[in-house]
Amino acid sequence: MAAPTAESGSTSPLPTLASVIVLKLREFTRQPVIEQVRLKAALETLVRVAIEPLPAAERAVLDVPDGLALVVLGGPGQALDLALRAQAAAADLLLCIGVNHGPVMTASEALRGPGLVGDGLASAVTLANAAAPGRLVASRSFHEALKDAAPARAAELRRAGVYTDANVRTHELFALDRRTVLVRRWPLIVFGMFTVAAIFGAGFWARHARLDVPPIPQPPPVLPAVIHLDITPRGDVYTDGVLQGSSPPLTEIEVYPGPHTIEVRNAANPPLRLELSLGSGEKMTITHSFVAPRPQAETPPRKSTPKTAPKTAPKTAPKTAPKKEKPPERSNTPRDLWRQFRRDVGF
Repeated sequence: MAAPTAESGSTSPLPTLASVIVLKLREFTRQPVIEQVRLKAALETLVRVAIEPLPAAERAVLDVPDGLALVVLGGPGQALDLALRAQAAAADLLLCIGVNHGPVMTASEALRGPGLVGDGLASAVTLANAAAPGRLVASRSFHEALKDAAPARAAELRRAGVYTDANVRTHELFALDRRTVLVRRWPLIVFGMFTVAAIFGAGFWARHARLDVPPIPQPPPVLPAVIHLDITPRGDVYTDGVLQGSSPPLTEIEVYPGPHTIEVRNAANPPLRLELSLGSGEKMTITHSFVAPRPQAETPPRKSTPKTAPKTAPKTAPKTAPKKEKPPERSNTPRDLWRQFRRDVGF
């Protein structure tokens, strides 16, 4: 959400008091564009981590020149904790932190959309300009609000001088008092030291206690199983469907202990398939010969036999009528002629 200025946006008639933290990157505009992109991404990541403990309804993140502004509605104590988390996570970022407590109002601008404006935000930007890289600077109004809400925590901020801005307005500055913070957090530090010492002591005691107990025997190391191969004339060896090579020249393979499927293939013969379960370091040999199929004997062509005519009854000579005997030749004697004449006439 953008933070427009008071002159450009219309403000709400009911302002809200909030703590505003401005995180500004020093020398940001003088960096190359690629470096600006990297720095802005690093700052956004830092803010995302710093605001995580706060409920979403009690915080807002705004864009400001050269940085980001965090608006906290939960109280100045939460705002100070957020600023300290951001300062601790800054790492190599030249981060200037300004903290203020004052009125903010919703505003809307045609180009940048809804945002927040108000003296609380403007003064926080001014304080960030006055802060040195790596330092946190707060306003008197924030110190007073923190004193009213949490008097013990107000001692963490000490007076650090006066700053005059470009509009000749003076701002009384308060900076973080490291000694006060250390004293306030000393009980926590001592408790942490005792906790760490207790953890190390418990580990040391447990280590010596283990020396009195006989150590538990360690299980033997798991060794691969070895399968020797004696394949003739040759075959492709597969382990669980994965080709291992051709045997020969492959003479042995190693597998993890447990069940496996070993298959040896020869294109001209049916494959050899074995289901094995081998133990750690177990060895076995697979011997197999692929016998080449015998060539089929060539059958001589059948001799064609001449087709014989179907047997039929022997032909018999056609029956002929008996030859009539020729009458004896008649003699031509007169007597015979007479007799013939008489037959012919019918006597």
